Amino acid sequence: MAVYVMSDVHGLKDRYDRMMEKIHEEDTLYILGDVIDRGPDGIVILQDVMQRSNVKMLMGNHEYMMLQYYQALKDEKMDLYDKMLILDRWQRNHCQVTIAQFQKLTIKEQEEILSYLADLPLAYCDVHVQEQQYYLVHGYPCMQFQSGCVRMKDLEDTEVCVEDFVWERIEKDEAFFNDRCVILGHTPTLYLQDSRPYTIWTGNRSIEDAHVINIDCGCAANNAYTQLALLRLDDRKVFYF
Repeated sequence: MAVYVMSDVHGLKDRYDRMMEKIHEEDTLYILGDVIDRGPDGIVILQDVMQRSNVKMLMGNHEYMMLQYYQALKDEKMDLYDKMLILDRWQRNHCQVTIAQFQKLTIKEQEEILSYLADLPLAYCDVHVQEQQYYLVHGYPCMQFQSGCVRMKDLEDTEVCVEDFVWERIEKDEAFFNDRCVILGHTPTLYLQDSRPYTIWTGNRSIEDAHVINIDCGCAANNAYTQLALLRLDDRKVFYF
């Protein structure tokens, strides 16, 4: 019964399938968002994730853009300028293949996906594995939330917004918690380290002692150098696909 984390597969089903061969039914897999867009099979991957009871997915900025896009299309009361901003942002972020796949689905399948996206957590703040504690998030940890599972409804009556979790990016020298390790994706590790551009980033620490681990190894670019990383939390071993 191992616990794994991966992020930012961006529609690349061949890498996703190879990664899933590593996951057994008794294991738990956390996906830190961004399964859609860029690559050709985001909707197929998303539907596969939805039917797996041992996979827990977080909201990524691309899932959030998709959710906002289809909510805006249906909202007749939304200000036209605000609606155009939402529609334009997703279109500028390689959504075309996702929209094409989504439109081929039945109305029931579309509604199931949008309902699933609307209920995605933004963070798991205190995942315990082998006496270690982890904060799992797509883009950036919010210090205001330090326990349990954070969903969009939990942000009501706070100054925190969804964008804080899914759009913000970490800096190389940032520190967050003393009692847990933050694991995230969103920012390709290429931008955080020059010497090992397509491997996980652990700051200036070893992976065993890291307080922040970035596992987005540039899979979205889909070239001979980029990789999909899978981190096993039980022993912090990394697998690449």
